[in-house]
Amino acid sequence: MLPLVTDAQARDAVSAQDAIDIVEQTYGDLGSARASLSDPELMRLDHDAWGFALKGAVLDRYGTAGVRVIPSHLGGGNGWCLLLDTASGRPLARVEETWLHRLRTAASAVVTARLLARPDSRVLTLVGTGRIADLVPPACAAGFAVEEIRVVGRRADAAADFAARHCADGVKVAAYDSVDEAADGADVIIAVTSATEPVIHAGHLEPRRAVIGLGGGAEIAAGVLLASDRFYVDELGFARTVGSVAGWLRTGLAPAELRARLTGTLSAVVNGEVPGRTTPDERILAVVQGVAACDVALACLVVQRLGLA
Repeated sequence: MLPLVTDAQARDAVSAQDAIDIVEQTYGDLGSARASLSDPELMRLDHDAWGFALKGAVLDRYGTAGVRVIPSHLGGGNGWCLLLDTASGRPLARVEETWLHRLRTAASAVVTARLLARPDSRVLTLVGTGRIADLVPPACAAGFAVEEIRVVGRRADAAADFAARHCADGVKVAAYDSVDEAADGADVIIAVTSATEPVIHAGHLEPRRAVIGLGGGAEIAAGVLLASDRFYVDELGFARTVGSVAGWLRTGLAPAELRARLTGTLSAVVNGEVPGRTTPDERILAVVQGVAACDVALACLVVQRLGLA
């Protein structure tokens, strides 16, 4: 039978540091044509009450192709990744992509911060208290040396619970009542919310700061883009369909202006084709919606670690 890797097995097989390394490596592979994404980046299958989103990638490093399947009618939970041998087309494994996808998203935020934030950044504001946000503090402990994380949620009790839960992660974690308060003096802001209206505005992108948006809704206002000195995405085609970038286009931002303001992709930064931060005072914005290549690469690592391929 085709091997099935569960969330529990994935948790035992890979760490936050593994995920950070895989994400950065895969960005480099995408930039050097050692990996490619499906065309289109996202395909939808909808029928009556059922809906699925599919994202795929081919990875030379692993000799593997993969398709990530997200059941949108279940709120995007319980995702799966099907891995196939590129030479024979033979299915290799099915990998549960629920916890693993959350880990990949948190790792992507840390890689982005390492590429674009000031190296001396010590205070991070985290907007969001959900299941992906829950993996950001351990990912920071593994790969981005901050001394303080300020968390803001829609509910004060959720932020307080979050802070208490992560007090043993080696970083000071404190709950705040508002984004304005939590952003005061912060070096980096990471937003990972399901907000349908902006929670990050132009005034939150001060000089010397990096703002990183991960959420699937319109959490960052278009004014933040207009206030930025540099703007990056992981992949523009997919970013245009979901999250903050889709929100900007939907509310009137011209596609030509979006392209004109884009500094480059994270892959281009990793490969040295486009600079990241060039001065401490720059205001930098990144929207990271997640590329399937990183999910597939992490699934490949899990399968290798478990001796299934």
